[in-house]
Amino acid sequence: MKKIQYAVWKKETNNAGGKAKNDAYDIVEKLGFEASYKPSETRLIRVIQQYMSMHKFDAADVVFMQYPAVDFRILPSFLKHINGKKTTIALIHDLRSIQGSGEEEDIEEIPLLNKFKYIIAHNQRMTDYLKTKGCTSHIINLELFDYLHNASLSIQAPIGDGSIAFAGNLVKSTFIDGLSQVNNVKFFLYGNKGDKSFDGIDNVEYKGSLPSEEIVYKLEGDYGLVWDGDSVQTCSGKHGDYLRYNNPHKLSLYIAAGKPIITWKKAAIADFVKRNNIGIVVDSLNELKDIPLSKDYDFMRSNVIMIKKEIAAGNYLSTALEKCRF
Repeated sequence: MKKIQYAVWKKETNNAGGKAKNDAYDIVEKLGFEASYKPSETRLIRVIQQYMSMHKFDAADVVFMQYPAVDFRILPSFLKHINGKKTTIALIHDLRSIQGSGEEEDIEEIPLLNKFKYIIAHNQRMTDYLKTKGCTSHIINLELFDYLHNASLSIQAPIGDGSIAFAGNLVKSTFIDGLSQVNNVKFFLYGNKGDKSFDGIDNVEYKGSLPSEEIVYKLEGDYGLVWDGDSVQTCSGKHGDYLRYNNPHKLSLYIAAGKPIITWKKAAIADFVKRNNIGIVVDSLNELKDIPLSKDYDFMRSNVIMIKKEIAAGNYLSTALEKCRF
């Protein structure tokens, strides 16, 4: 059986998106999927390589693609070569139709996904969304993105003061401007801050931007925060609303770093957090002022450590692929 995955250009991006795609590439490769080509570091050459590699899919029995990963200029040719294949699989990283650009994207996105026999979606909320929009592919829930790392290496021990780490694009995460309102909780921030300064916020400490392979062992704080939008009161705006459907890769980072989770009660991942007893869900970050963050902490952290072993081994994607019959 010939198994091919559409190649991705692996590079350190210092952000979640790059790590997620790189890890998926490695997991699928270990499961016997040959890369369609070996990407050059030069973008123009990669585009040529993509075109030249299309004939490889003609001989494939199973095709795996990370979505969105195919250059949309290449997409018509790619779809032509996978048309009629027995098994085609797409792993969703982001849905453009709800990530930000508008509902007009539905017209392009759903027919594209319907070209695949199997879709691996983030969670049941995303699955339900896809079905209501007309997705007819078999949909499998990933549940959690893996985070490949050496689980035997030491990670930062809990501080014991209820401090919270947040890792991400700090320029986009405008709710950070309101963290001073949560004045009895310490926040450690990691990521690209652009020209932002946090010097005037007493309960916020900026820790820098670290590579995804390094930050897992250096992340400080007792908890990891999954929050987005422009307010600490709720996850609002297009970025905040996206949390209703997606699994942010920072969730996997925090678990790899041994941190229980704090997230929005209406986020899709809140179901996973509650079901596995790995954190706290709130309507507003202001609730943290009145929550005893030490309560049940050791129990939640022990549950996190068990899941840490699973994502270090790539077991979530591997399990999802096992459900794709080929």
